[in-house]
Amino acid sequence: MLEESQGVTASLTYALSPAVKDFIAGAAGGSASVLAGHPLDTVRIRLQHGRTDSIQVIARALLAKEGPKALFKGAVYPLLTVAIQSAVVFQSYGVACRAITSKTQSDAPLSYSLVCAAGMFAGAVQTLISTPVDLLKIRQQLQLVPPGSPQYVGPLQLLRHILSTEGLPGLYRGACITLLRDVPAHAIYFTSYEACHEIFAPGSRASGQPSAAVQFCGGGLAGMLSWLGIYHFDVIKTRLQSRPRATSPYSGWMHCAAESYRQEGRGVFFRGLGTTLCRAFVVNAVLFSVYEAALQGLHSHDPANAA
Repeated sequence: MLEESQGVTASLTYALSPAVKDFIAGAAGGSASVLAGHPLDTVRIRLQHGRTDSIQVIARALLAKEGPKALFKGAVYPLLTVAIQSAVVFQSYGVACRAITSKTQSDAPLSYSLVCAAGMFAGAVQTLISTPVDLLKIRQQLQLVPPGSPQYVGPLQLLRHILSTEGLPGLYRGACITLLRDVPAHAIYFTSYEACHEIFAPGSRASGQPSAAVQFCGGGLAGMLSWLGIYHFDVIKTRLQSRPRATSPYSGWMHCAAESYRQEGRGVFFRGLGTTLCRAFVVNAVLFSVYEAALQGLHSHDPANAA
């Protein structure tokens, strides 16, 4: 019976395609990254939405008025969905890389331009998931507690409220600016991660065996660089998605950008950047480390790779 059970397990492991392995490993990395970075993400959203650029003021006010639990406000949606979101990103990226490799018929690592193209594809696919996930998370994070009056009690009530008052299109408010953010962000993300491998450990791209330290540092730096390139888009997206279309002062993302600049100057597009970069390093260092470890574990249990 034990031998039969082991045989079934081996068959199931063997049956996993590269795309499925990418999906599972991406889900594991995404879940770990949420727990690591959500408190800083909550501070980032408050900074982007408000009129102060002081991390200390925001953090102290949040903890004093709402308590430590407020740092994880809105974490339910990312925990439920970021596993799928990260899984889709890494799966899409892996599919694109394998498709390009099959065309080039070369065992050499992809050029950085082709890695960039695969990252852009992954970013475009992610937009389908990230738009509603970010919208729900942002509105959850911006809720007030007594002495204010929260409009939404919990995440499910928030979802029902949006669907009943705005319909399905309400969940995709800001889809265009999200696409403008995610496509270049993922191009920078994967390209810089691959570049970091060669910078920190020359030859590791070809060997496919970077050390854990290289994965950690490479993932963290890739996350920071990707945010540096698209942060202004994220500020606009946060402001646009924070309110329903009916009550928003902005008719669209370009109007939001113009009005934000007119009222607050160019500095508004960099508000909260320091917090975001700190969070980006932590989140993506954890994400890539867990992703690579999970992927390696799946490969090591594949009978086709057994020595």
